[in-house]
Amino acid sequence: MNRSFAMGKKIAPKGSSEEFLRRNVGLQSDDCLIWPYRTNKGYGLAVINGKQKTASRWMCILAHGEPVGQKKHAAHQCGNPACVNPNHLEWKTHKQNMHDKKRHGTDNIGERNGKTNLTEDDVRYIRSAPPNLAPLMQKYNMSKNGISKIRSRLRWAHVE
Repeated sequence: MNRSFAMGKKIAPKGSSEEFLRRNVGLQSDDCLIWPYRTNKGYGLAVINGKQKTASRWMCILAHGEPVGQKKHAAHQCGNPACVNPNHLEWKTHKQNMHDKKRHGTDNIGERNGKTNLTEDDVRYIRSAPPNLAPLMQKYNMSKNGISKIRSRLRWAHVE
């Protein structure tokens, strides 16, 4: 599958979001179909009948019907948030979708989380450092609780 990512800023003219999705609902391609209009955090945004949702959610509704049962996510089998290929989308639970993100490498754990100042090497150092937490707290500008959670693997559990 072609997994190129796009960051569209172009606002879709009225009605063009729905027209694009309906035109492609029967797509017979295995390549990603990249949303050509505005995105937020990589996900396409579409307005249909005055309601804004992610373009992938709208496409999943059009291609597979409304989700049944508990709240479902329009999950990307390809791992590309800008993709709206109906063959790449399916309804999944939050837990299933998070598992897929981990498998695709598109989750935001560790260094991929834009809010962290730590690296995996920092985490390894914190875990191997002497028991005195004060120098670590100062060096990394972290609380005792934060350092302790890293050491006990409640945070950064994926790092060996």
